[in-house]
Order: sequence, then C-alpha cells, then structure tokens
Amino acid sequence: MKRAIIPVLISVVALVFMFSYQTGALSDKKLFVVFCDVGQSDAIYIRTSGNVDILIDGGRGNQVLECLSSNMPLWDREIELVFATHPDADHIAGLIAVLNSYKIGSFNSVAAPKNTKVYEELRKLIENYKIPYKNLSIGDKFKLSDGVSIETKWPEKGFTSKDTNDYSLVQHLKFGEFDLLLTGDISFQILNSLKFDSESIEVLKLPHHGSKTGVDSLTFEKIKASIAIISAGKNNSYHHPHPSVLSLLKKYNIEYKRTDLEGEIKIVTDGRTTKMVN
Repeated sequence: MKRAIIPVLISVVALVFMFSYQTGALSDKKLFVVFCDVGQSDAIYIRTSGNVDILIDGGRGNQVLECLSSNMPLWDREIELVFATHPDADHIAGLIAVLNSYKIGSFNSVAAPKNTKVYEELRKLIENYKIPYKNLSIGDKFKLSDGVSIETKWPEKGFTSKDTNDYSLVQHLKFGEFDLLLTGDISFQILNSLKFDSESIEVLKLPHHGSKTGVDSLTFEKIKASIAIISAGKNNSYHHPHPSVLSLLKKYNIEYKRTDLEGEIKIVTDGRTTKMVN
C-alpha cells in the first residue's frame, strides 16, 4: 500500500509545483509574447498582464497545441481572442484543433474570399460552437482593461484582391511604451502605405516568413524596429527568409530571431523594458 501511495504523492507534489510556478510566472503584471515553432507557418500566443489569452493564427498542423499547452496555465482552457490574419492553410489549419480543444471568446478575421476544404471546416466549427465572429478592417480596436490595445491597420473596408495575402491583418498592439506590429503575409507595397502613431516598434513580426515580398528598404526607414521575428520552417522549400531581407536587417542594424534556427521565441515586457526569455 505504501509503495502505491508514493507515486501518487510525487504526482501531487509535481502538480502543485507546476501550478505555483505558472501562477507566479504568469501573474506578475507583464505581457508575454510567444512566437510558436510551427514550421513554415505562423502562430503567435500572447498572454496579457490581466491574464487575457490571445492567439494570432494557428499554423498548418497541431503543433500550435504544444505551444499553447506549454505556455498557458494548466487550468486555463479559454482563449479570449483569436485572430486569423487571412484564410491561407498555413495560418488557419491549426485553428481547427484549437477550436476543438479550447473555449473561444471571439474569432476575428478578414473578408477574404476562400473556398478551400480547411476554410469551410473552420467556418462550420465557428458556427457549431456559436463563437462570436467578426471581419476586421482599418480602425477596429480592442481595448483591454489591463492597458493592452490592439488596433487594426489593414485591410481597409471594401478592399478586394486576387491574392489572399493582400488581405492580411496588420495589427498594432500597444502596452505602455511597448509596441508590437503583426503583419501576416502582407506585401511591402501595402505595409509601406500605412501610418503608425509610434516612433519606434519594439517587436516587428516580419511579413510572409521573411519573404522578399514583405519588406524593402522603405519599410525599415518608416518602421523603426528594435527586434524582428521571422517565423519560418527549417530548410523550407521557399528558402525563407530571403537573403535580401537578412541583408536589410543587417543594414538597418535590427536584431532578429528565427524560429527555424531557434525554435520557440519568447518575449516579455512590463510596458517599459523588453527582453527575450528562455
């Protein structure tokens, strides 16, 4: 009997330790941003200082679930805000598993035409689970009680294009003096046309996995970024990030991190200072 009790006690102690650790790590009034390692895809998890969970895109497969389970508190099974930057499979396919695994407060995307099987499956899940849904456009803004704001900078209402990448949500997240610019797969022609009310951006998620279509010299002259994040798959067939993009980052003295080389990338900020964490 005693031998049987010991493993149970060890498990209980381990769970208590994990609960205490996560409670302390995730409730210190800081904003956590995690760029998940989901291969040649995008998935970004954010937990605000007020314990609001946010997911931007979900990658192509189920790797996003691993990212969420390792970064969200064990007891938390709700994601308050989900954003799909555009309906391409490498951004939304993984959201199917997310919707089947977590309670979703609201689902937000863009009015881009898409008739793929994965897109239709996702839309049916949103309807079946009765998740509030909204297509966003320029000016839409989320203001959270903990001081975090997320403003949509693109697309404009009524925009049409044959390329779904052109519809990509461009969102400016602010928390104190911290600015995060999320860009989906937008092109530099559109990105360079947008206006931002911050002189500097602490963290810039490079568009389209570091493709040469996402940024050019003008991009970095307009957007004064401190850190650039590249979400790309190891040895991907597209050869992302493009050498010309890496050259631009070096030219403008911008520090960058790559999920294909470093795996999951975590950033924490208190609204004044920002740092990478392991």
